[in-house]
Formats: sequence, structure tokens, C-alpha cells
Amino acid sequence: MDFGHALLFYFFLIGATMVLGVVLLMTLGFKVSALGSELVLYLALPFFLSRILDTGWNNWTRWPKLGLGVWVSLLLILAGLAVLLSNIPIAVDYFYPMSEEYRAFFEQYLRADSAGELIVLLLVAAIVPGICEEVAFRGLIQGGVRYTYGPTIGVIVTSVLFALIHLSVWNFFALLVMGLFLSTIREMTGSIWPGAVAHALNNGAALALITFAPPADNQWQYEFVPLWLNGIAAIVLMMGIIWFMRQMRANKQNEREFETGLAA
Repeated sequence: MDFGHALLFYFFLIGATMVLGVVLLMTLGFKVSALGSELVLYLALPFFLSRILDTGWNNWTRWPKLGLGVWVSLLLILAGLAVLLSNIPIAVDYFYPMSEEYRAFFEQYLRADSAGELIVLLLVAAIVPGICEEVAFRGLIQGGVRYTYGPTIGVIVTSVLFALIHLSVWNFFALLVMGLFLSTIREMTGSIWPGAVAHALNNGAALALITFAPPADNQWQYEFVPLWLNGIAAIVLMMGIIWFMRQMRANKQNEREFETGLAA
């Protein structure tokens, strides 16, 4: 699968998501709409395409052999990144105020009123998208772009397309940076699963924030994260990156030693 196929798949995703999502939303509600769109278009369709095209499915869907240190370092990176990125939509909102319809969407569909509803929302808007969107973007699309233009362009283009498909001016730049993070993880580990875990955790944290820390007077006007917390997040982010790089080097060294031992 090359860049042309990846781009064709992407534009089909945009159109099909809007049509299928709107139809299901109007007939069966938000949760069915979200689940149906994700499972059919972002998971089942890529799997079907992998049966008729050379997409490398078996390579990027394998579970990576990573040590515990790699996973912990990824959690540190995600924690620091999530805090810092939460400032971006607020900054955009200051210069380009968010529409009332967009605010109402979050309040109506992404805020849980009970523990049971929160569990359902975590499944619908965190776990399932974390898996399905990584299959479509970091798997199929990134694989197609990197096949034609190499890994660096693959990371950049996939991240831009990922941010664009969410159709949000306020979240575009935060999604772009998060996409770069997820695409880089996929490139370095060779698997979509670390990114899928990070994606689901990030979405889950956002849902928890909307549920447990609603804005004052329910006006949906968040304030910037305090400077001291941004400072801690920046330190945690740098520590996570340094630790991750060291862990990945150690992981690859262990793999080489294991392969050398088998060859001997």
C-alpha cells in the first residue's frame, strides 16, 4: 500500500464518517454513532483492505517486546504532554471563541452523570477510538505514506491528517502534537499498540476532566493550567523522553544480543 492508496482511504474516511456518523446519531444516538463509525470504518475496513492489499498488517499489529521501563517512560511522556497541551485549546478559544454549539456538544455527549455512564463513555470515546483510530492512522495511513516517502514524512503527514479529520479549530494544534507523539511511538516501536494505549489513556483523562472538573457556573470557560503545574509537566515530559530513549536503546541492544546468541 502506497501514499496514493493511503490518501484515497483517508478521504473516504472523512466522507463516510460524516455520513454514517450523522445517520446513526440522528437515529440511534451518540454512543451507537461513535461505536459504529469507529468499528466499521476505522477497524473493520482497514482489516478488509489488508486482505486485498499489502498493508503490512501482521507487522504493525504485533505486540511489541518492550520492557516495563519503556511503558513507564511512555506514561511519563503522556502525562507531561497532556498537561501542556491542555493549554492550547484555551489559547485558541481566547482569540477565536468557541461556538455555543461546540460547547454544548461536550456537555451533552462527553460528560457523565453517573459512574455507570462514565464507564460506557470510557469504552465509547476512549478505549474503542484508541484502538480503532490507531489501526487506521498509525497502521494503514502511516504505513502507506512511509512506503512512498519514508518514515519522517510518514510521521508528519499522518499527524496532520489525524488532526484535520477531527474538524476542530480549537483542538487542531493539540491534536497535531499528540499525533506526532503517537506516530513517533509507532515508528520507534514498530507497533501500533503503545500508541493505542496512550491514545486511550489520553481520551480517558479528558473525559474524567470534563466529568469531575466542570467549569465554574457551567459556562465551559476553562482557565490556563497554573504555571507551576506546567513547569512540573515540562520536567516530567523531559524525564520521560530521556528515559524512553535510553530504554529503547537498551531494548534494541538486548534484541541484538539475543539474535547473536541464536546465530551462534
